[in-house]
Amino acid sequence: MKRFLIMILAMLLIVGTFACGGESKTTPEQPTAEAEATPAPAAEDTPAPVDTPEPTEEPTPEPVFSAGEYGIVSYEVEGVVFEGDPLVVTGIIDTYLILNEDMTGTLVLMGQVNPITWAHDGAVMVSDVPYYTMHRIDDDTIALDYLNGVLTLKRGVVPPTQAPVETEAPDVTETPAPVGEGEFPGAPYGDSDGVIDRATLTGLYHWMQELPSGFLYAMTFDEIGAAAGKQGRDNQNNNGSTQSANWSDEEGDSVTVTFKDGGDGVWVCCAIATTMSSNEYRAADISGFPKIASSTPAGTNPTEKQTFELKVGYSDPKVNVTVDLPTKNWYPDKASSLYIYCAPNADKAENSHSYFKIEFKESLDKIDFYKDSFENLTELAPRTIGGIEMQGRSYKNVGMDWIEYYGEVAEGVWVSIKLTGVDLSDGTETEAILMSMTFALQ
Repeated sequence: MKRFLIMILAMLLIVGTFACGGESKTTPEQPTAEAEATPAPAAEDTPAPVDTPEPTEEPTPEPVFSAGEYGIVSYEVEGVVFEGDPLVVTGIIDTYLILNEDMTGTLVLMGQVNPITWAHDGAVMVSDVPYYTMHRIDDDTIALDYLNGVLTLKRGVVPPTQAPVETEAPDVTETPAPVGEGEFPGAPYGDSDGVIDRATLTGLYHWMQELPSGFLYAMTFDEIGAAAGKQGRDNQNNNGSTQSANWSDEEGDSVTVTFKDGGDGVWVCCAIATTMSSNEYRAADISGFPKIASSTPAGTNPTEKQTFELKVGYSDPKVNVTVDLPTKNWYPDKASSLYIYCAPNADKAENSHSYFKIEFKESLDKIDFYKDSFENLTELAPRTIGGIEMQGRSYKNVGMDWIEYYGEVAEGVWVSIKLTGVDLSDGTETEAILMSMTFALQ
């Protein structure tokens, strides 16, 4: 039994020696002759092994975006989210995205087809030029930056059309729409192909973007066609709620305008979209396009002389302000101050961001009460308005850009005329209104 235990001990020592890399800090007891032990090699003869991992190839990253067909579920622009039926009203419902495994795909925006390539970093290229950026929300949801908003698209959502419509102008049908007023006043009609030159196309979109929103969303198909110099192509997709039209060029880029009933039976613009880059259309010349809203040339519309009574601050004196107002697109509203709004109709006047504000104060100090908070303050050339020499200045205050003329009407009576969101260029109705003002102390 003793010899058996000695043999077991010897074997454990040998195993322990190899497990420690052949190096032992103590000298084990020599085994008996019956158990022949293999002596451990000297430490200097066999160095401890060093683990050197074999080089491995970097694993291929999993795709950030999953291939598939994504349909639109929402559109957010300037903090407003459109979902469900409102997507139809905006005209953007006919929008979807197809991503293929080979990094190609198709982006359809409001029915306009764009072959694309895409990258895992979210870049979406049209003709190898990065036009859009997409972001992964989850396995089945993508957010796509579009103009000033964000499109949310979800995999598996069925697109509203069975097949995309090619960008080329369609063949004329056997029974083309008649030339003249369409079935719905203001909506697209006719058989025009909508093809115009590129300078006009870029200018058209730039011009529409520069219009005050109230005027843009009051424009009819014929009015936009007159600005472009040619009727757009009727997409013949009237579903009782919306109808769209295209203007395009020989390069295949386009401007799509969607129309809907403005509430009075007349169809007006409700959304615009383009396939062109913002850098290009923002540089386009729009000098040849119609001057409307506050840019309307003086004399375009007849005027009517109107007089308004205003108090001087919180004091007793009152002043009559008389002004020649055009009978179209300018709407006065008097409270403690006199506002003159520029809008396409009276219903939209108070929501307009283009207007005059006329008020009276007891002193220059009260006129300048908020001067310390003005940003980008710039002195303008003085003007004589109503026989009064007035100083001029422009500045930004509370996030709004202002032009102001101010002067002394009488002792203790100062007038301030502020303008925001208007075109005060020479020869405009805006300038004519300003220069027509007179002031009479009661």
